[in-house]
Amino acid sequence: MAVELLQDDMEFTPKCEAALGEIFDRYDKDRDGALNEQELQAFATFTNGEPFSTVDLNDIRSNLDCTDDGSLLKGGFIQLYSLQTNAGDDEETWRDIKKHGYNDNLDLQSKLV
Repeated sequence: MAVELLQDDMEFTPKCEAALGEIFDRYDKDRDGALNEQELQAFATFTNGEPFSTVDLNDIRSNLDCTDDGSLLKGGFIQLYSLQTNAGDDEETWRDIKKHGYNDNLDLQSKLV
């Protein structure tokens, strides 16, 4: 899986950003544009097999784009993956995207959530 499908000059490609946005939208059940704790934990549990720890949640709220009440905005969700990918963990980013039904070309094959 090529990192150039994910990023171009350390910025997500439009196709990758669209995939991440679509994944975010699946978990934004109340359609308010942000993932509250319950929605964020549903994402974490599906993606990683377990919910975020309190420390992880606090890191997300402190370092990413969130609402005043601590809900993760779509921009913060993209930031989360940008930090992961730019830190050299593009394999983890690919794993997460593929777990949500995308193939090696970032085409949605099936919605699993």
